[in-house]
Amino acid sequence: MVAVSLATSTALAAGLTERLQTERMTVVQVDRSGSRFLCAEHRRWVRVPEADAATLAVGDIVSVERRGGEVSRVRVVRTAADELASPER
Repeated sequence: MVAVSLATSTALAAGLTERLQTERMTVVQVDRSGSRFLCAEHRRWVRVPEADAATLAVGDIVSVERRGGEVSRVRVVRTAADELASPER
């Protein structure tokens, strides 16, 4: 029972880590006219809703929600200013 529990916990943790890696992104460049941003982790442009593109800044760490394979919403998890001011650095 313990081995099954540990295996399940490990699988869930791996799934969560993978999900966070694909859903969290660092903004390298913003193209507001094209409603997209360049993702540091994936090295590609990501199309986002126009209203969300207007709120993004270089260095922001964002979380994306997808529906039907498209980005439906972008949420700023941590701004570039907060990241630079963090005592973790």
